[in-house]
Amino acid sequence: MFRKGKINRDILLLIFILSAGGMMAIGRFYDERLELLGINFSIIFSSIFTLSFFSVLFLVKSIKIDLNRILLYIFYCLIIISTLILWSIYGVTDYGLVKFFNLVLIPLPISLVIIEKFNNRDRDLMITILLGISVLLLLFTLFSFSTLSSSRTGVLGGGPIVLSRWLCFGAIVVLFHPKIKRFNFIYLILFILASLFTGSRGPIFSLFLVMILYFFFNFRKVFLRTIILLSFLISILYFTGLFDQLSQYNNVSRVFMNIGEGGFNKPNNRSYIFESSIQEIISYPLGVGSGNFVEYTEDPSFFKNKDLFYPHNLFFEILCEFGIITFLVFMIYLLQSLLSFKINLFNKRETRNMMFYTFAFLFFNSMVSGDLNDARLLFVFIPLMLVKENE
Repeated sequence: MFRKGKINRDILLLIFILSAGGMMAIGRFYDERLELLGINFSIIFSSIFTLSFFSVLFLVKSIKIDLNRILLYIFYCLIIISTLILWSIYGVTDYGLVKFFNLVLIPLPISLVIIEKFNNRDRDLMITILLGISVLLLLFTLFSFSTLSSSRTGVLGGGPIVLSRWLCFGAIVVLFHPKIKRFNFIYLILFILASLFTGSRGPIFSLFLVMILYFFFNFRKVFLRTIILLSFLISILYFTGLFDQLSQYNNVSRVFMNIGEGGFNKPNNRSYIFESSIQEIISYPLGVGSGNFVEYTEDPSFFKNKDLFYPHNLFFEILCEFGIITFLVFMIYLLQSLLSFKINLFNKRETRNMMFYTFAFLFFNSMVSGDLNDARLLFVFIPLMLVKENE
């Protein structure tokens, strides 16, 4: 009887993990772009995901009370409650409505299942599925190279920021995955090159910060190897003229835009967006509701003309749209999760490294690129970090 129950659990969780991976890749609970032959496949995926979620919920016999769970529940409750209250005061936009429901209907249920039912095998399977999505997007990127090299776009309906984030996520995972040892640097280079052609700077910059972080923590161990590898790569780029060839593509040169080219002085740069965010936080400390960031900036027409609808910083977005109370709870939840991860006993040091550096990448990326929905990988990865190795 126990064996049958365990099989049922494993099957249900397998279906849920697969469907959750699909929903994470789509990023929308309903997507009108996923229609073929009169059939909208996002409805099919969402239905499977919803049914598997409620089926897994029935497996939860009791809820363990700990600080991480409490903070997660409080954070999402505040997101929901504050949004409904603030919308009644400041109004609702189509963008805010879509963003709110995608957050509540995708990362929230996935996080609940992870924190209540996942063990280390489920966690590893989830990471494998997410890596598989990155590999799939890499293949589509390579097949769509002619389009990506001439214009800034994504694949499979996703935008360039999301595509680049998935590709760099794959680069981090293959670099630190305990079971991927052979050719991992080749895979890393493929992911990075593909990401360059999306023209999105945030994920590449975040990946660079993770490499600095790794170098800092492992200075004595990797110093010589890093110098040799960097010298080898720089030599190849210089003597083959590969760097000049790559720079001819607008998307690649956009990634490396520097101060001398005016990249940091342009009014649509992150610094200007951040300044506007700070002013809005001062004016509306309790938030203005999901999706209303642009509506209550000092110059909303400027942002709308440039299709800028969010602060490109997760902290600023939570502060501007959900208020300082929700932000403080999120910060406590984030710091408590890191503390729990630190004292969590992992049997494999490689697994610990992979989880930490992947989290670091997702966190850095959420600070400089994308909106709340684009940060769904981060929201899901935080509870994944809390799954204990020996469970």
